[in-house]
Amino acid sequence: MTAGAESFVTPSSVKKPYMVNDAEGVNRVFVFETLSDAQLTAPTMADWYAYPDLSTPVASGMTSLYPDNATTYLVVAGTQRDTIAVFDYSQYRLAGRPFRAMLTCETSTLVLDADEMMYNDLTGLPHTLARNITLRYTHYERDSVSWTPHDMEDSLSVRQPRLINLGRKLLAPTQIDLEGDQFAEYFYDTPDLVRIEKDSVEAVAIDIIPRSYTLLRDSERENEVERVVEESGLKGSAPLNILFKANASPMATMFLWEIMRSSQVLTSRTETETRYEFVQSGNYEVKLHVTNDYGCTCDTTFHVEAKESMLAVPNVFTPNGDGINDEFRVAYRSIRTFSMAVFDRWQHQVYSSNDPSRGWNGTVNGRPAAESAYIYIVEAVGTDGVKYKKKGTVNLLRGKK
Repeated sequence: MTAGAESFVTPSSVKKPYMVNDAEGVNRVFVFETLSDAQLTAPTMADWYAYPDLSTPVASGMTSLYPDNATTYLVVAGTQRDTIAVFDYSQYRLAGRPFRAMLTCETSTLVLDADEMMYNDLTGLPHTLARNITLRYTHYERDSVSWTPHDMEDSLSVRQPRLINLGRKLLAPTQIDLEGDQFAEYFYDTPDLVRIEKDSVEAVAIDIIPRSYTLLRDSERENEVERVVEESGLKGSAPLNILFKANASPMATMFLWEIMRSSQVLTSRTETETRYEFVQSGNYEVKLHVTNDYGCTCDTTFHVEAKESMLAVPNVFTPNGDGINDEFRVAYRSIRTFSMAVFDRWQHQVYSSNDPSRGWNGTVNGRPAAESAYIYIVEAVGTDGVKYKKKGTVNLLRGKK
């Protein structure tokens, strides 16, 4: 008879044992509440062998046996063979066991002073019974903008209760309750409880949710090429006025922001959030280094690109009120200073502006200007230092609405 076949040995005790029928390496595992009154019985006289000595029986020609804890038995009755592992659960209960948290920057390990329920099969391979436990604690979870405490309930199957990997970093002190296992619930109708008080949980780990918020310019600046239109945008027409936030978890204490261009540090700051205006065109790195008194660190880098300047002047506009090309406006990107003047054929100035987002609507003193060619002079300096001076004519055509 091999492991996995039907078992003929039956157990008896004051309380019926917990039977594991799908055990590895043996036909069955019997978990007794205690072995003080436990007995194994065969249907006929049998020889009883205890691993690892399979040559000399511990009982010969006997129909019953008082078993020992954490022992694997080979039972031979004529041509029949049975393999049984036995445990005294009173030696493995979780209640009253020392319980503590061993926390690092990257891991959260719970240490419970409880032995694993290990037995050997007849070939010497070790096997361990899985024990069902539930962990309850408070964990800070992050969404896109903030950290929020959540009550967690993790159901785990553990084979080595001495070291239980929580699977996540604990980011703040919290009470930790461990309930288990299926054997305690079977024998006592309720699982055992062990607890680590909040004051004993020295959380050290940190994490961050780095975010950026770009100050958006007026949506009417439709003629500004590559104007940033979403606050998360980090690339576009300069200047870019951006607020950076670390959004760090509770145990973070020290912050270092470094704003760099071409490996040169432009400024260093030590607040939890910082604002910077990227006026000059170019590529930037905004580096964040967060740490705490325990030496835990988090780092991130934002990549910012203030686009090079450009300026283009149209040669026609149609101020007829149809909402299409109704103003004489330049197309621009990353312009730092700007001036535009428009003159009629007699050199009379009809319009001027220092704002590249604004344009001439084709009126003079509140009245529609005549259809004609008008002279413009545009001067500007880009955020990359490029100078623009453009002079030409623009045709005012009203046409039909």
